[in-house]
Amino acid sequence: MRVRQHYDDQLLALHNEVVSLGNLVVTAITRALEALATNDLELAREVRAADLRVNQAQQTLESHAFLLIATQQPVARDLRSILSAIVVGSELERIGDYAKGIAQFVIGPDGPLTLQPPPELLDLGAVAVETLRQALTAFADLDAALAQAVGAKEEQVDQLYDKVIAIIGDAIAHNKEHAPRAADLLFIAHNLERISDRATNIAERVIFQTSGETVQLNP
Repeated sequence: MRVRQHYDDQLLALHNEVVSLGNLVVTAITRALEALATNDLELAREVRAADLRVNQAQQTLESHAFLLIATQQPVARDLRSILSAIVVGSELERIGDYAKGIAQFVIGPDGPLTLQPPPELLDLGAVAVETLRQALTAFADLDAALAQAVGAKEEQVDQLYDKVIAIIGDAIAHNKEHAPRAADLLFIAHNLERISDRATNIAERVIFQTSGETVQLNP
C-alpha cells in the first residue's frame, strides 16, 4: 500500500471515530431527555453509567489524532482535519457530560425529581438535539452549507431558553416549597442551551476544516 493511501485511510478512520462518538452522544442526550420526560430512574442510571463509554471513545480518538500528528507531520488541509477531529471530539465529550448531568438531576441527590418538567423545557431539549444532529451531519459529510445553517437553529434555542427560564422562575416565585427542584430544572435548561452552543462550535469547525476560514455563527 502506498504511503499516502495508508495516511488517507488513517484520516478517514479518525473522521469516522468522531462520527461514531457523535452517535454515542446523541443517544446519550436523547435517552437523558426521555428519562426526564417520563421520570424513568432506571433509564437515567443507564445514561449516567454509559458516560464512561463516551469518555473512553473521546480519549481513544484524541490519542489517534496525536499519533498522526507525531508520525505524519501533516500540513495544511490534513492538519486542519486532525485538529478539527480533536476539537469536535472534545465538544462531544462535554455534551456527553451534559447528558450525564441531566440524568443525575432526574435521579436527584435526595430522591427523584418530583416536579413535572414544563413542555417548553422538553421542546428546548428537542431543538437542542436537532441542532446537534445537524452539526454532526455537516461534520460527517463535510458540508459547509449545512454547517452554516446551524446558526439559525442556535438562535431558536436561545429564544426557547429565555422562555423556559421565565416560566421556571415564575414557578419558583409562586411556590417556594418547590424551589430546590425547580432550580434543578433551571440547570437542565442551561445544559440544553450549552449543547446547542457546542453544536454551533462543531459547525464552525466544519467550515474551518473545509475552507480554512474562521467564522462565528452566533456572535
